[in-house]
Parts: sequence; C-alpha cells; structure tokens
Amino acid sequence: MEEGREAKQDRTMKRILLMISCIMLIISTSGGPLVSRLYFLHGGNRIWLSSFLQVAGFPIILLPLFVIRRRQINTVADSLKVKMATMKLPLFVFSAIIGLIIALDCYLYSYGSAHLPVISREAKHFGLGKTTYYVVLVGSAIIWQMGFIGGMGMIFCTSSLFTGVFGSLSVPITEILAVIFYKEKFQVEKGVSLVLSIWGFVSFFYGEYKQTKKELPQNDSVSNP
Repeated sequence: MEEGREAKQDRTMKRILLMISCIMLIISTSGGPLVSRLYFLHGGNRIWLSSFLQVAGFPIILLPLFVIRRRQINTVADSLKVKMATMKLPLFVFSAIIGLIIALDCYLYSYGSAHLPVISREAKHFGLGKTTYYVVLVGSAIIWQMGFIGGMGMIFCTSSLFTGVFGSLSVPITEILAVIFYKEKFQVEKGVSLVLSIWGFVSFFYGEYKQTKKELPQNDSVSNP
C-alpha cells in the first residue's frame, strides 16, 4: 500500500517536472532568439557579447542541482548511504576541454570589456534606453539558461528524441511571435517552415501512439500466459 502511494507520488512529480520543463524550454527556444533580435534591432552590434550571454547565466543551473542534491540526502535515513557522483575519465577529459573553451570565452569577454568601452557606449545609444539595455542583457542570459534546464528536465522525464522534436516546435512559435512583436512579414519560407515543423511534431506523436497500441496486446499476453 505504501509502495503504491509512493509510486503514484513519483508519477505525479514526474508529470509536474515534465510540464515545467516544457514551459521553460518553449520560453527559452522561442524567447531567446527574440530577445537577441531585440538587442540588435535597437542599436546593439556586438556579436561576441550576444554569444557570451548564452552561457553567462550558467550559475542559475546550480540552484536546481543543489535542491535535487539536498532532497536526495534528506530522503535517505543515513546520509552516508548517498552515493557520490562519479565521472569516467573520457567524460572528465571532454568536460575539462569544454570548460577550458568556456574559460577562454570568458577571458576574451573580460579583455574586451577592459580595453573597449563597449557596454557603456552601447547603453547610452540603445534605442529603448539605458535601463532597458541592461534588462535585455540580463534577461537574455536567464532565458538561454532556462532552455538548458528545461532540456535536461525533459530528457530525464522522456527521452532525448522527444526533447529534440519538441524543441523543433519552437521554430514556428518564434516566427509567429516575430510577426506579432516585430511586425515582420510572414513570407512563404516561414509558412513552409511552420507546416514542416507541425507535420514532424504530429508525426512523432502519431508514431508513438501506433507503437504503444501495438505493444499493449504483447504486454497483456506476457502478463496473462
């Protein structure tokens, strides 16, 4: 009885996590390009700064990791039984290389900030005002990190394939929002992209439905020999 209640709670929490992850991924994949576009439309011209903002908000990821780790420790009666996370040598090497590349990116950013009055000059001439300029920069960093968190959550709850298919749905959403907020023309190319994205999204779910329907009789025959 207790195990059934815990299993039901786990399914409920997984569904909530999946819903939150989907919302975060949609906001990031659709809002991230729009915020970056806003930066360039109103006077921003630093491509390297816009690229840096896509990784600058990485400390935000530490918060959910900390919460998950604390919950894992609290759910175990003896904290010594909590296994330490380990990493194999190849993964460690590749992670270290990626970390060095990110460190180089941050160094180049700091070098540019120290020798070029980039931010203060752009902030003064930004079309929407100096305050909005900084809001755009901070918002861009946060929105891009929401995509990483949402993507990890969706992979944990479903699969990487579903996450990729779901992410492709953001393409038509971004185009529609660009037409609404930036008054862009809805050209033929955008219409074709919209149809192909929706077609792929529907086809994936139809294929999953057919596969699940096919596996149900097999499961029944196994459980009832």
